[in-house]
Amino acid sequence: MHLQESGQMYLETIYILTRERQDVRSIDVCEYMGYSKPSVSRAVGLLRNGGFINVDDEGFLSLTDAGLEVAEKCTSVTTFFRDFL
Repeated sequence: MHLQESGQMYLETIYILTRERQDVRSIDVCEYMGYSKPSVSRAVGLLRNGGFINVDDEGFLSLTDAGLEVAEKCTSVTTFFRDFL
């Protein structure tokens, strides 16, 4: 599955949040990104179906190996440009 930039941003957000706290839910992503619940819900569904995240029975989000790889790359690029500027 090819990820668009928005999907990469969601993965990066989940990655950042999981480094800050143990449990991450969709509502945490909403608050962090400032997006609506329906938008995040749709993105979570697409990312789950694409094999980038897992959602457990309680609604907690976790990155799969593929999702983690994308998130780490995005975070590295973002950090590089932020430090460069």
